[in-house]
Amino acid sequence: MFLKKLFIVLFIFSVFNISKSQEIIIVSKVDGEIITNIDIESEKKYLLLLNEKLNELSKNEFFEVAKSSLVQEIIKKKEISKSFNIQSEETKNKIMKNFYKKLGFEKKDEFIKFLRKKNIKFENLKEKITIDAMWNQLIFMKFDNKTRIDENSIKKEIINYYKSKEKKYEYNLSEIAINVEKNISQKEQEIFKYIEQFGFETAANKYSKSDTSKYGGKIGWIKSTRLSIKIKNKISSINIGEITNPIQTPNGYLFLKLNDKREIVEKFNLERELKQQINYEKNRQLNQFSLIYYKKLKKNTNIYEDK
Repeated sequence: MFLKKLFIVLFIFSVFNISKSQEIIIVSKVDGEIITNIDIESEKKYLLLLNEKLNELSKNEFFEVAKSSLVQEIIKKKEISKSFNIQSEETKNKIMKNFYKKLGFEKKDEFIKFLRKKNIKFENLKEKITIDAMWNQLIFMKFDNKTRIDENSIKKEIINYYKSKEKKYEYNLSEIAINVEKNISQKEQEIFKYIEQFGFETAANKYSKSDTSKYGGKIGWIKSTRLSIKIKNKISSINIGEITNPIQTPNGYLFLKLNDKREIVEKFNLERELKQQINYEKNRQLNQFSLIYYKKLKKNTNIYEDK
């Protein structure tokens, strides 16, 4: 009889603990759409897929990063739905295929198997990746005609650069893009202190307003011809592994990390270089429009934070 009673007590206690651990708590509302603690935990898994170093954050910091990511997703999804039918499975599958191939997976089944180990649902991830892709398409539709490309100036700069006898390089860069700060010196100290403690990738997740923030700020390889003179001078003055001082941009400041560099040995092709440079410059301007447009949308969004 004693053992039976003990079993009942232990059973009730375990059920209580399970129900308590699965308690759903509303942590934020974005124009009436709720974000719960369950959503936060799911978002953490997604963010870790893109940047494992986020595990080094404190519990509270990681919570805030995940919440900010979900707020951004809701705002973007709401705006996208005004222009696109994001329920199209054909579109979603095409976008998702590009994504898992970018991560090095050739087959969908292999990627699904990988996601199961991470406890991430394929369909949920597909929704998130689709929103990011459709947001970029929306920005292109709205602002492509506002980009300004001086083709002749770009061509002249490319020709002069390749005529010069100096060595030609391309750089592997990561970025942290922040909004305009009243006291940039104070913000610089804060960011560099955080980088020293947690690393550049984690700092990019926390501070950067660029779309690259989810990927730890990674930009990838960029030829020096695609960089402005100001940025080129900053990059050429630092060593691999170092970070530039804040570089002022039209919408704020940019911190760049030089991950690696290599000398360019390929044969010069003006047509190819010009096309690549024009695409890069257009994408750079569209990214600026994206930051400004999102900032405007967020300002006009009713966000309730549970303190």
